[in-house]
Amino acid sequence: MTEVIEALVGLQSIDDEIREFKTQRDELAANLMTLKKILAGMDAELGEKREKLSEANRFYAEQQEELRADGERMSRVKQKLTAVTRTKEYAAAQRELDSIRKKYGEDEAELKRLGEAMEEYKSSIATQEAKLSELQGEVDQEEASNADRLAQLTSQIDAVADRRGALSSKVDARTMKRYERVLAGRDGRAVVPAKGGKCTGCQMKLPPQTFILVQRGNTLESCNNCQRFLYFEAVEVEAAEA
Repeated sequence: MTEVIEALVGLQSIDDEIREFKTQRDELAANLMTLKKILAGMDAELGEKREKLSEANRFYAEQQEELRADGERMSRVKQKLTAVTRTKEYAAAQRELDSIRKKYGEDEAELKRLGEAMEEYKSSIATQEAKLSELQGEVDQEEASNADRLAQLTSQIDAVADRRGALSSKVDARTMKRYERVLAGRDGRAVVPAKGGKCTGCQMKLPPQTFILVQRGNTLESCNNCQRFLYFEAVEVEAAEA
């Protein structure tokens, strides 16, 4: 095997390492991003609930004030009744009192239901706040853990990239450019073994003469179908059972 073929095989191995490290790094980043999106969604939902509760509190306060005003009106009408001497005026005041009492009772009952509903809503918000706090702790912990692992992966990628640079210097610029092009266009596999007369990259059968040249390893050969560089790898044959 020529030095160029050996260098290309080495480059492929290094690029496989880099791809694996980058995949791990991207997965860590994606998982953290997913957690942060969930956290942001929960926080936004909680914000909406808090705003609704604030509106409910304002409405509750308005209804309390209206109920208080009705209570004062009822007191005034009661006082008026004690001072009325004419039957017609008394009947009118009594009707007014009955009307206020009815409205007061209905409003009081409605206010009670609203207060109970608000308490349940507050409890729901408190539960979600606890869940959000717990998730925030998990995200913080995951981010801290990921930061260490990401730094480690970045260091590993840099170290492997240095080895890649050393090997790249053994390959001429034209071949290196072709290698990079095939690497990008063939799912990160630019150099593959030829086994049993086939290219293991695309599984196409190689012309006999090409396979012979690959076996000899004196020239740089590639697959006519997928353009990947080829090197020879013998097919392992299991020993027949006695």
